[in-house]
Amino acid sequence: MSRNSDRRPGKGAPRIKTSNPESTDRLQDAEHEVGYGKPPKHTRFVKGQSGNPRGRPRKPKPRPPRLSDALSDKFLEEEAYRSVALRENGKGIKLPATQAVLRALVMGAIKGNRLSQKYFLEHVAREEERNLEYKVARYTRMEALKRTGEQKLAGHRRRGLPPPDLLPHPEDIVLNPVTCEAYVSGPETPEEVHFHKHIVQLRDHVLLRSAHDSERPEKASAKLKDDAICTYMVLAQLLNQSLARRYRWLDNAEFHLFIEYQFMPRRKREQRIAAEFAQLQATRPRPLHITPEEEWEMDRIFRKNFAKGARPSPS
Repeated sequence: MSRNSDRRPGKGAPRIKTSNPESTDRLQDAEHEVGYGKPPKHTRFVKGQSGNPRGRPRKPKPRPPRLSDALSDKFLEEEAYRSVALRENGKGIKLPATQAVLRALVMGAIKGNRLSQKYFLEHVAREEERNLEYKVARYTRMEALKRTGEQKLAGHRRRGLPPPDLLPHPEDIVLNPVTCEAYVSGPETPEEVHFHKHIVQLRDHVLLRSAHDSERPEKASAKLKDDAICTYMVLAQLLNQSLARRYRWLDNAEFHLFIEYQFMPRRKREQRIAAEFAQLQATRPRPLHITPEEEWEMDRIFRKNFAKGARPSPS
């Protein structure tokens, strides 16, 4: 054979001899056009051979239910509050299954079904009796708690001792013997006490700012001055009304305090405003029963009215 017998026809490069089939496939891939929808030959599926020889993994078998799972309670709850579609007065409505059953019971009683009437009236009587027993028990308990607290306060006053920390405070326990209602109109935990005291400080601080703005420089417009005074005064009254009764101002105390603030030297008022604001910021409690978004919004309003700048949104 001639010297150039191992060369491709029309090509100057010599052929590569190999006995490895994978290398041969890769060599053929070089001649095969590869692109979108045209994968290399050595990666294509082979006829008669699965692309996933191990197969799909088996799903884990669910654990059989047990008596301790109490599935009956779960099913009962789901069925009791499942929404059902009904028609009433020609209109489609959706009600929980429990309410739908009670409505059907009431309608049957109204139409004269004796069993429905008997069961419905007995059910209402039982509920009224149960609620009355609960109200009487709560009223009795709160009345005893109020009486015991008042006795403790009187004993401390006779001995010249400071009043004890009672939660709830006897003055915050409201009793209505006519309706047999009893409730607490004030703090019941140390956290709520701290929150109320903070609101008291904030209320007095707002009144101080109102008195300070009433003596703005002469160059300030009268309308701007009046708007600032009214804004702070209204805010102070709103804060005062949000407090329990024993924390509120008594006998026009806010007007006497306002006049006292007005007679302060302006420089002293400015120093007091700065000191009180720093203390309010340092001792501010986390508001009770609100979401982080509502807390951020309250903080934004507070800083907008009393300081420059605000924290970035939690989002």
